[in-house]
Amino acid sequence: MIGPARTLFRGRPAYIGLACAGALALYLFPLRDTPAQQPEIGIAVLAHRGEAAALKNWQATADYLTRTIPTHRFVIVPLKNATLGQAVAEQKVDFVLTNPGSYVTLESTYGVTRMLTMRYLHQGRVYSEFGAVIFTRADRDDIRTLADLEGKTFMGVGKDTFGGFQMAQLELQDAGVDPFKDLKRLEFAGLPQDNIVYAVRDASVDAGTVRTDTLEGMATEGKIDLARFKAIGARPHPGFPFLISTRLYPEWAFARLKHVPEDLAQQVVIALLSLPPDSPAAKASQSAGWTVPLDYTPVHDLFKALRTGPYADHGKVHFIDIVRQYWQWIVGLLVVMALLLFNILYILNLNHHLREIKQRLEASNDELRRLSSHDGLTGVANHRLFEETLASEWARAARDQTPLSLIMADIDHFKLLNDSDGHLAGDECLKLVAQTLDQTVRRPADLLARYGGEEFAAILPGVDAVGALAMAERMRAAVEGLHLPNHGTGGLVTVSLGVVSAVPRPGTAAEIFVGRADHAMYQAKEAGRNQTRLAA
Repeated sequence: MIGPARTLFRGRPAYIGLACAGALALYLFPLRDTPAQQPEIGIAVLAHRGEAAALKNWQATADYLTRTIPTHRFVIVPLKNATLGQAVAEQKVDFVLTNPGSYVTLESTYGVTRMLTMRYLHQGRVYSEFGAVIFTRADRDDIRTLADLEGKTFMGVGKDTFGGFQMAQLELQDAGVDPFKDLKRLEFAGLPQDNIVYAVRDASVDAGTVRTDTLEGMATEGKIDLARFKAIGARPHPGFPFLISTRLYPEWAFARLKHVPEDLAQQVVIALLSLPPDSPAAKASQSAGWTVPLDYTPVHDLFKALRTGPYADHGKVHFIDIVRQYWQWIVGLLVVMALLLFNILYILNLNHHLREIKQRLEASNDELRRLSSHDGLTGVANHRLFEETLASEWARAARDQTPLSLIMADIDHFKLLNDSDGHLAGDECLKLVAQTLDQTVRRPADLLARYGGEEFAAILPGVDAVGALAMAERMRAAVEGLHLPNHGTGGLVTVSLGVVSAVPRPGTAAEIFVGRADHAMYQAKEAGRNQTRLAA
């Protein structure tokens, strides 16, 4: 570049001076990043109703994330089932927003990790689970149970659609009806699902299946008379108001790819959890925002039972091949088992009374251990059990090099509540808050304990900072949602929380870990209370 530059500026010393001055200015005062220089973060969206609909529903969410996390520019990438897996495999996107069936396939195949579950809004109520309804006309007295569908005509969305057929397929299979063999005719109408409802109404088919709330939604819009339909194999779920014939499954998942940095994932989780249900982004997506990720094990179980998706070859073992290959071992094993059975029956007969006594003693010991390890007022674990559990989980995490998180929660202005309403009201407040926090911390491995006074602590083994922050926010919202009055402040009872997460180093002690969480909690109080802070 030096030669051409000399030719260009030969005889033009003024231009050369200006060019040098400009280069020096750029070196000393570099331009600030502009939106065009922001790293682009792709959010793949399963466009089951077309690319235009996907952009219409989710572009507002991408714009919200760009405003909230201005260091990055978020874009929506509408994809179909056929192209979504390839985009994830080639890391052409960073996050994925898709239905639970698609998510489980991506999780099993490419190791994507769920971060959040969508909250669905219908008629002012919010749900994070859904199912399918198998239905027919109300005047079909010959169809009362799922078994009655044998020899009938049936319609769904598509063979590989999770809510549009596979949910119903599992229920039919459990009822002894193979939809591919035992039905008179099986049809797939595609989207929209309204066409299936019309086909059943007009007697084009005997029965069909659609996602829950479809019938109610069409009735609300005046498209159908809901009284002309009935659910087959209805499964009432407490608190779930729609006609449903299947198990409940978690809503759409927001997931991250392996290459996404931890700090960016954490910022996205916090931003989406903070998205108000009435925000333009939530309204555009026809949702009520997001919640902590639900358990998608039921989706895995469905795929295993249907032997489809990532479990297409699940359980395909032929017994006759095993017998041919290992018949000598099988005969020997049967002889050994017969001898063992004889000895076991003999020993069981001798030890029958001893076992009964042992069971009674164990029950008594269990009750004594429970009384010694739980707080007498609130019923949650006491400080002693907290210390023992933290020490053991700390040692386990240090040995296995897995994350360990701790949440410290303190009731805001508790002394003012005690002073204004008395200690009996204070004790009742402690009980309600403890029960609420304990119900929020659901995993068997987690522990909620009364740390002392009005302070509680939650130990979360195997949970990183993103998961711990999400759990802390859920705990904070649950307490606020109790709407307990604090007459000492004139407001409601709230909690401030401090979160710490780390992978312990072997040979280190857990005391500093507790101190960091406690310090973060007091930072939350100093910042105005009723909030969560992550320890630095």
